[in-house]
Amino acid sequence: MDLIRRRCSTWAEIISNLYDLGAPFHIAVEESSFAPSSYQPGLFRCRSLGVRPEAYRPDWYDFRAYWDLLERFLRSPRGRLALQAGGVVARLARMIINDSELELRSDHVDVETAEEQVKSGATALYYHLLTQEEEDLVLGVYCIEMSTGHQEKRVSWWPQAGAFFSSGMNVGWWTPDCERWFQGILREMAENKAVVLNNTRWKDRIRGYSAVLHLSKNLDAVCADFLTNIGR
Repeated sequence: MDLIRRRCSTWAEIISNLYDLGAPFHIAVEESSFAPSSYQPGLFRCRSLGVRPEAYRPDWYDFRAYWDLLERFLRSPRGRLALQAGGVVARLARMIINDSELELRSDHVDVETAEEQVKSGATALYYHLLTQEEEDLVLGVYCIEMSTGHQEKRVSWWPQAGAFFSSGMNVGWWTPDCERWFQGILREMAENKAVVLNNTRWKDRIRGYSAVLHLSKNLDAVCADFLTNIGR
């Protein structure tokens, strides 16, 4: 809806505005649903922060190691996919990736290696997106081994996607409130005061106003209805 309001008429304008908004999106191509695929879901694609013992508490050196890996990944060819993820992942990507590296086009979608496809009869939409492993690296996720059985918990420098997108901070784009919160976390990191939190504690920290969630859902429904009926 915002793109329509801004009267974006070219591919470059659409992509540029989506970047500026920090909204999640995909660049897809339509091909035969029977196109050959060589994608391997279990393929190791990036370094992770690994598994740590139960009493592990990351220090400044751990944070620097995370940030170095983050910058290296985001400046890699696949790192540009983070710009399409929305939320914290996209904000981190915009912080590190230069404007000259932002261009993404539909001809960058390789049908054979696309991570996702949406089938519709004889055709399908193919698109690339970050793997869970890549997203974990961007958000600084550590897996912590627990002494009870084979369980493990996940802690991270930033809220994991599920926590952020289910919070009151998520209204579909990156708002000034999101930016103030983001800059606050960066200050904590610069002052060596940042700590890793599990998903539950991140949810408590970024819960936001419940009314925002209802507003966002209602807005999504209205926009979807408008776009469905716009050509009728």
